Amino acid sequence: MLSDKAITEIRALQARYPVPRSALGPALYVAQAEYGWLPPAALAEVGALFGLDAAEVGEFASFYHMYNVHREPGDITIEVCDNVPCMLRGAGKLTRGLEEQLGIPFGQTTPDGKFTLGHVECLGACATAPMFMATEKKTGRIRYFEELETPEKIAEALALLASGHGFDSTERWPAGPFRHGGRPDTNFLLANIDKPDSHRLATYLAAGGYQTARAVMGAPSEKEEEKRKKEDLPSSIFLLPSGVIDVMKAANVRGRGGAGFSAGVKWSFIPAGVYPRYLVVNADESEPGTFKDRLIMEYDPHQLLEGILLTCYAIEAEHAFIYVRGEYYFAAERLEGAIAEAEAAGILGNNVLGTGKRLKVVVHRGAGAYECGEETAQLTSLEGYRGHPRLKPPFPAVSGLYGKPTIVNNVETIANVPHVLAHGADWYRQWGTPNSTGFRIYGISGQVKKPGLYELPHGVTLRELIYDWAGGLTEDAEGLKAVIPGGLSMQLLDESQLDVPMDFDSIGQAGSSLGAAAVIVIGKNQSMVEIARRTIAFYREESCGKCTPCREGTGWLEHILERVERGEGRTDDIALMLYIADMIAGKSFCPFSYAAVWGLQSNLARFRPEFESAIAAAAAPPVIPIRPIYRPDPGAPSGVTEPALPLEEQYNVPPVKR
Repeated sequence: MLSDKAITEIRALQARYPVPRSALGPALYVAQAEYGWLPPAALAEVGALFGLDAAEVGEFASFYHMYNVHREPGDITIEVCDNVPCMLRGAGKLTRGLEEQLGIPFGQTTPDGKFTLGHVECLGACATAPMFMATEKKTGRIRYFEELETPEKIAEALALLASGHGFDSTERWPAGPFRHGGRPDTNFLLANIDKPDSHRLATYLAAGGYQTARAVMGAPSEKEEEKRKKEDLPSSIFLLPSGVIDVMKAANVRGRGGAGFSAGVKWSFIPAGVYPRYLVVNADESEPGTFKDRLIMEYDPHQLLEGILLTCYAIEAEHAFIYVRGEYYFAAERLEGAIAEAEAAGILGNNVLGTGKRLKVVVHRGAGAYECGEETAQLTSLEGYRGHPRLKPPFPAVSGLYGKPTIVNNVETIANVPHVLAHGADWYRQWGTPNSTGFRIYGISGQVKKPGLYELPHGVTLRELIYDWAGGLTEDAEGLKAVIPGGLSMQLLDESQLDVPMDFDSIGQAGSSLGAAAVIVIGKNQSMVEIARRTIAFYREESCGKCTPCREGTGWLEHILERVERGEGRTDDIALMLYIADMIAGKSFCPFSYAAVWGLQSNLARFRPEFESAIAAAAAPPVIPIRPIYRPDPGAPSGVTEPALPLEEQYNVPPVKR
C-alpha cells in the first residue's frame, strides 16, 4: 500500500497543475520509489487517486521507459549510453568492462540483487562519454557517471555506488561543468557557470541578474522605490508586452531546438483576448549529440528563470512549465531549488518583483521518450497522456496546453531573452548573418580532442569548430570522414564541406540542417554501415508508435542493416532501404518521420560504396523480387495505370538480376 506520506506528496503534486491529471507522471515516480517498481497494485492505487482505471494508468506508464512496469530491478540500475556519439568515444569498451567487473551480461541483475545492468538511448552527456546513468531503487535518485575511459575509473565508480554513498550527491561524477569555451565577445549564455555556487540566487544577482526583468516590467529597485514613495512619483514601465515581442522579432532570435523558427514571430501568434495562456519550456533534450541545455539548467538556472519571467510578461501568461527529460534528475533538482529561492525573494509568485503580476513556474520531469521533444507530443505528455503528436493546425500558440494558447520554446532560446532585451536588437544582430543573427551554443562530440560546448556567432565554419575550438580529431580517427552538423537526425556532410558556415541558410544549401547545432564528428576508422544501423536503431526504439510508416518502417530498416552488417546482405538491399525510407519520410503526424531517415538517406548517398562492399562480401547474396510502384498515367483513359520506373532506376542502383 502507498504510505500516507506518498499519498500526501501525490495530492500536493496534483495541486501544482491547472488540471490534476498532469501530475500522473510525477505521481508514478513517487509510487515507484515506494514499491521499487510499478506492479499492478501500484498502478491501481495511483489510478484511484486520479479517478482512473489501473489499465489506463498502465497504458500511460508502459509508454515511458523510466517506469519499471515489467519487473523489479536491483538496488541500483546501471544503464550505459551507447548511441552514436558515445559509441564513437568508447561506449563499447565501457559495456564490456561493466560486464566483466559485475560478472553479468546486459539485461541481468547480480545474484545479490545489488546491480541491474542495461542499455539506454542518448543521455545528453555526449562530450563526456563513455558514461552510464545510475538509478537508486529506494529513492528514485539518478546520478551520471562520466568520462569512464579506463577499467580503473569503472571500478572506482562501481565502488562508490557499492559503498552506499553513490547518491549522497546527484551532481555529475566527476563533479562540475564539462569543457566549454568560445569568443569573449559572445560569452553570455555560459558566462556564469564557472563561478562558485553559480546556481544560487546570490551569485546571479551579484552578476546583475534580474535587473533586465526589473527594468522591462517597470519593477523599481529598492532605492528607486524609496525615492518614488518619498517624492510621490509615478511608476514607469520600460516596455509593454507588445514592445518585448517587437524587440525579439527585430533581433530575429531563431529557435534553438531544431526548427529555427523566429521566437518573436511565434509569440505574436497568440490570439488576442484569449486566456489563460501558458509557456512551456522544452527541456526534453533527447536528440543524440545535444547537451547544451543541460549545462544552463544545472549551473545557471536563474538565467533561464529570468528568460521565463520576461517571456511570460510578453505573452501575458501566469503559468509556466519546464518539461525536463526524466534522465536530467540533477538539472530538475537545481531548477526546483532556483524556483524556491526566487519565490522566497519575491521574484516569482503572486507579486512578481513588486509589480502585482503573478507567475507560477512548475518543473515537470518526463520519463524517457524522445518523441516528447516534439512540441505537440510534449503537450500531450504534460497533460498526463502518452506522448503522441497532434495534427497541426491548430498550432499550440492558438490551441495548446489544455486547449489554451501556449508558447513552446527551447531552453537556450529562452535563455537568450534577457540578453537581447538588456542590449537591444541591433546589438544582437551585430553577430551572425542577416537571416541567422546572433550567437549560439555549438555542441561538439564524437572523435575530437576537446568535445564540449562553444559559444560562438552564427556563421563560424565547421573547420573552425573542429580544428580551432575542438582541437582537431583524435588519433584513432585516422582523419575525418563525415560530420553531422545539427544532431543525429540531420543529414551527413563529408570532408569536402568543412568550410560551410554554420548558419541556417548555408547548412541548408549544403544539403543538411543546422538543427540544434549539435556537431558529431566521425573518423575514417568508422564503418558507415554501423553508424547507419545504430542511428536507425535509435529511431526504431524511440518511435511513439502512433503512425504506421515510422513504427513499422524503422524496424524493417534496422533488420536490413543488421543483416548487411553481419555479412548477409542482399543484392537489392540498398534499393529496398531507399524505398522504405521514402515511404517513411513525411508520412506521419510529426516531423520525426523525416528525422528517422535523413541520416540513412544521406549516408547512402555519400558513402554508398561502403554498403555495396559489405553486400558484395556476402557469401551468396540472395535476390528478392520487389514489385514496382504503379502510378496513374495522366495520358491514359480513366482508371488505366502503367508501371513506374523499375525500382533500381528510381533509386539509381545497378539492375537486379532476376
